[in-house]
Amino acid sequence: MSTRCSELESIRQIIDLYIDGVRHGKVASLQQAFHPQASMFGWMGSNLFVTPIQGLYDYVASNPAPATSGEPTQFSITSIHVAGNSATVELAMDAYHAHDFYDCFQLLKIEDQWRIVSKLFHADPQTK
Repeated sequence: MSTRCSELESIRQIIDLYIDGVRHGKVASLQQAFHPQASMFGWMGSNLFVTPIQGLYDYVASNPAPATSGEPTQFSITSIHVAGNSATVELAMDAYHAHDFYDCFQLLKIEDQWRIVSKLFHADPQTK
């Protein structure tokens, strides 16, 4: 496996931790994916969120997980860009708490481990 491919696989594993955390309501998986000082910025409908990553953990912990609620949440990585020890990942997430999300993650490789350092998102209410 080339260096680039192994980096892409390592980044995918971090995003998979995020997906697992959201899908199953597992804050521990999210904590493995994010740097402790990470932050989150974005819009959900008309509500602006600017918060340390703990805001995401609190949201996930206090709302029903799609795996238990039956909500048909779908996740799709739409792009990964790597430049040295930094990367961006774009993720589409449909049908999460009645919203469709666009997530953009910024990652850094710190001490040979990739971690998400920020999450930027936009969520539109689903149309029926």
